[in-house]
Amino acid sequence: MTGTVTSPQSYPNLEALRLQAQALDKEFAALDADARLRRAYELFGETLIATTSFGHDAALLLHHLYRLKIPVRVFFMDTGFHFPETLQYRDTLTRELGLRVNTVSSDDPGRRQYAAAEIGELRITNTDACCGINKVEVQRRFLALPEVSAFVTGLRRDQSESRKDTPFVQVQRGKIKIMPFADWPQEDVDLYLRLWEVPEHPLASQGYMSIGCSPVTCTRKPIPGEDARSGRWASEAKTECGLHTDLDYGP
Repeated sequence: MTGTVTSPQSYPNLEALRLQAQALDKEFAALDADARLRRAYELFGETLIATTSFGHDAALLLHHLYRLKIPVRVFFMDTGFHFPETLQYRDTLTRELGLRVNTVSSDDPGRRQYAAAEIGELRITNTDACCGINKVEVQRRFLALPEVSAFVTGLRRDQSESRKDTPFVQVQRGKIKIMPFADWPQEDVDLYLRLWEVPEHPLASQGYMSIGCSPVTCTRKPIPGEDARSGRWASEAKTECGLHTDLDYGP
């Protein structure tokens, strides 16, 4: 996976933000997930947003926000390549949990330029560049909004080797990023969703554990014995789309 690091000069008060994130990370380590979310909303109010892909475990964060009555805006990136089941799941959870979902997408006329059909299968010829157009640049735009100061995601340490050191709070693209479930194992996620009878993603019953875009170059069922994200970009060295880094991807 290749990319360039966004210049720190792009973000004012970056060092102050990093110090704030370090202090909050220590504070959140002593709290449970409910308290972390309540504290985040206490600190940032309406300038706190949530981001989600409406993937396999998306309902963990979204149901917590619903149960705790934290009325944040939820940003969902429609890449143009989602499984129909994912869009169906977005609509189901939005309706049942009363979510304030902002669906955002790229306005780049070349957003589908890397899509190719081969032997009846949709493939992406340059996954880094495609993610750069349809995910990273879109995220950069909404995180740059002046009414956004922090965002919360469902990232967890047990999802993959590349996420094993995920903190509770860090700085990304000049904004405070909060991961209240960083220390949750998959067993606890499954138990929570089962106890609260939260609808599951339609593809979960088919064996998909990490659900991104639909081309076979982006999402397959996980490889037996490997982590949940082993089915993402399965034939490539790529492990992240770029949404959880400060890297910028291009052709």
